[in-house]
Amino acid sequence: MKKILGFRQYLHSEKSYRDLVQIIKGQKKHFPPEEGFMTIIALCGDNPREYFEREDLRHDVSFYDFAPWEESARRVAEVFAKSYYKPGRVQVIHYNEKPLGLTYPLELLVHIANLIDAEHLAVSDSDFQLSYSEIRRVYDYHLSVADPDKVVITYPRRHPRSLDTEKYPINRWAMEDLENMYIYLLSDLNVLNSKPDFQSGLSITTRAANKMLNFENVGSWIGNLHMAIQVIRNKGHLEKDFEVKTNHQHESTINFEVQCAKIDQLYRYYMIPLSNIIKLAVEHPEKYLMDDWTKGKSKQEIEQIIYRIEEMNNRYLEEKRKEKISS
Repeated sequence: MKKILGFRQYLHSEKSYRDLVQIIKGQKKHFPPEEGFMTIIALCGDNPREYFEREDLRHDVSFYDFAPWEESARRVAEVFAKSYYKPGRVQVIHYNEKPLGLTYPLELLVHIANLIDAEHLAVSDSDFQLSYSEIRRVYDYHLSVADPDKVVITYPRRHPRSLDTEKYPINRWAMEDLENMYIYLLSDLNVLNSKPDFQSGLSITTRAANKMLNFENVGSWIGNLHMAIQVIRNKGHLEKDFEVKTNHQHESTINFEVQCAKIDQLYRYYMIPLSNIIKLAVEHPEKYLMDDWTKGKSKQEIEQIIYRIEEMNNRYLEEKRKEKISS
C-alpha cells in the first residue's frame, strides 16, 4: 500500500459514531485498496470493539486496541507496522480512551507512513467538513503534481471556510488567521501573498516530507501548524490553491479553550507572544487577515474583534495560572 488516507477521530458522540460508519462504508468506493490505498483511523475516546460487533462491521475493519498501553505515537506506530493485517480493510487504531489533541494522531500516522514506506499520506479530520468525494479530488490532484521523493505538502482551500461557531465567544475565522500568522512569521513571509488555508482539516504529504517531520516536544494541539512551518522552512513545495467545497460543520473538537491552548503552546514552543501577532494584525489587517470575514468591515470593527480575542485569551491564561497555583 503506497498511499495512506488517515483520519483522526475522537469517538464520543452520536455524530462521531455516524462519521465512523461513513468512513468504513465509504472506503471501498472512494479509496479502494485495489488502487493502492490504505485507510487508517487513528481513534481516541470510546473503544469501538463492541460497536463493531453489534453493527456487524467487524469484517470491514482490522482493529487494534493499544489504548491500555498509553504509549507514545512512535511506539504504537512501530507495533502497528509490524503487526497490521488485512490491509484492504479499514485499519482502526484505538490509541487512548482520552483525547490527546491533534498532534498525537498526526505524529502516529506520519510514523506509520515512514515505517511502511508509503509514498503519500493524507490526514483528514473525521467530521466530513470535506466530503469523501472532495477528499478524493484533492488526493488525485496531489498525486498528479507531487513527486513522492520531493518535499511537498498540499493544503486545499475551503470554499467557504466552514466553521462551527456555536457557543464561541470569539470570531473563529479571525482566530484561525492569527494562528496562521505564526506560520507566516516562522517560515516564509512570501507565503502571505496567497494566504494558504492551513487549517482546512486535510493535509497531504509526500514520503520525502514525512521523513523530515519531527514532532518532539511539540504541543498537543499545534502539530499541524508545526508541520507546515517545518516543510516551508526546509524549502518544501506548498500546494495551496486547489479549491474544495465544504459541508457545514455541526460539531468540532476545537472549542474556545482548545484554541487558547493552541496559542499558549505556540508561544511556549516558538516564544512569540500573541500580543506581537495582535499588533501586526491590527496594523495591517489587509496583509495578514483573510477577507472572507474582514470584507465590508471597518478597520475599527476589525480591531474590536481582534482585541476581543486577546482579552479572552489573557483571561483564559490567568484562570489557568490561578488553577495551577491553587493545586
